[in-house]
Order: sequence, then C-alpha cells, then structure tokens
Amino acid sequence: MTSGVALLREIVDSCTESERKIAEYLIENPKTAVFCTIAELARQADTNPPAVIRLCKRAGLSGYRELQILLTRDLYATTDQADEEPPPAFELDSSQSVDAIARTIVSRTTDAVERVLSLLNTSAVEEAATAILGARRVAIFGVGASANVAYDLYQKLSRIGVPCSFAFDADVQVSIACGLGGSDAAVAVSYSGRSAHTVTIVEEAKRSGARLIGITSVGQSPLSRLADTALYVPATEPLLRTGASLSRATQLVMVDILYATIICRSIEVSIPRLERSLKAVHEQDLKAVEPR
Repeated sequence: MTSGVALLREIVDSCTESERKIAEYLIENPKTAVFCTIAELARQADTNPPAVIRLCKRAGLSGYRELQILLTRDLYATTDQADEEPPPAFELDSSQSVDAIARTIVSRTTDAVERVLSLLNTSAVEEAATAILGARRVAIFGVGASANVAYDLYQKLSRIGVPCSFAFDADVQVSIACGLGGSDAAVAVSYSGRSAHTVTIVEEAKRSGARLIGITSVGQSPLSRLADTALYVPATEPLLRTGASLSRATQLVMVDILYATIICRSIEVSIPRLERSLKAVHEQDLKAVEPR
C-alpha cells in the first residue's frame, strides 16, 4: 500500500522551491493534510495553493484528496517505516575496502527493495495484470539498462503462454510500437521515463491505440504522463550511476510482483504451462550432458 510520506520523500529533490516547501512540511507534519484545506496547508507551508496542486501532479496523484488519503493511512499504519530515513548515498572512494563496498551496496539495495513496497499501488498492479491477460498480444519495451529488465518480463510471460514480443534493438522497438492495435498492450520499462528512444516508443504505442503500462520511477516524465497504468519504483539513482544497480533491482522486483499477480489471476492456465516449460527445459539440459 502506497505511503504518502514515502512518496513525498521520493519526489522532493525534483520539486520546485514552492513544491518543496509543501513536501518537506508534510513529511514533518503529515497530520496537517488530514485536517487542512489546500489554502490552509499552503499558508502553513509559506507558499501558495497552486503549488499544492502541482505537487500532487508531480507525485502522480489525481489530486489533493488522494494525498490526504495516503497520509491518513500513514497515521494509522502499524509500523514506522514511513518515518525512516534512507541510508546515505554511495560515494566512490579509492580507499574503500571490498567489505565496506559490499555492506553499502547490500544495505542500499535492501532499502530500495523495501521502498518498492511502501510505494506499491496494488490497484495499479491489478489493472496491469488484467490488461496483459486480456490483450491480443503484449509488446515489451526497454532500452539501455532497462532492456535487461524488459527481457526478463518477456521470458517470464513466454513461459506461461502470454503472446508477447521484445527486441533489444531500439529502432526495432519503435517499429513494433507502430504496428500495435487497440486490442494490444504495451509494457515500457524505463527508470527515467524520458530517454529519447523511450519517448518515441511510448508515443507510437499510444498513437497505435495500445494500452500502455509503464514501470518507471516516481515523478513526472513522458512515460508516467502517457501511461494508462503506472507501476512506480523508488527514485534511487544519483546523477553519477554505478551501472544502474539499484534501479535495476527495484524494476526486477516490480516485474516479479506483476508476474506473480498474473499467474495468480490465471492459475488454472498458467501453472500447467509453467510446469510444462520447466520440464521441457530440464529434459533438454539432461540430454546435453548424456554421453554419446
């Protein structure tokens, strides 16, 4: 279930000055939104009402009312995870030992994965699973580091017989997007949601009439704006990224959540297909090691 405080923490660094004032005020005083009008919240945060509306849009919310609901849930949560600060950013240092590097990476990865749960919109996952199961075919897109995540989803859906396609070549992905139709679904994986190839691909998929599902980081981007259903992962990567390791980990977790949901919603069909594919691959492996 999405945490309002966690959501605000994810987007605060990308906010304008007026939006940041509101976000930081609500992180420290989440009860304010439960009882205050937009005008009163703006007054207490020393800014203006339009900034409150812009903040909600930046967070991918329908409006102030949805933010109020999320913050109200935080107040009645049984854990204090929403109040925990994420670990400090990983800093490159030539004197660091392997042990220190390993502990930092594991700690940050664990934190990033846990933040997936705090941001999870279960209704969006259900919508995405329903769209994929009901589609004539599913086109999966991803470029750069996100291509590996997109391929992971492709091979998972292939195991359970979902008609789907994926290509590592970005230009081929554009062509596939152009050939989609209104009964198709498109899944675009992109941490930033704004790379040139990604924007072209999702624009063409939408122009083709396909239902667009986006797996992307929290915040405003062309992908989050165009997506019919957005599955958000935490904003984890600094400007100088060491292989996009954290974003890849969170995207893979989101893919696993979506895949498991799809199986659960089509269990009578998916399980036999999954068992058959696993058996066939296992038998092929055994044949490969048999003496001739």
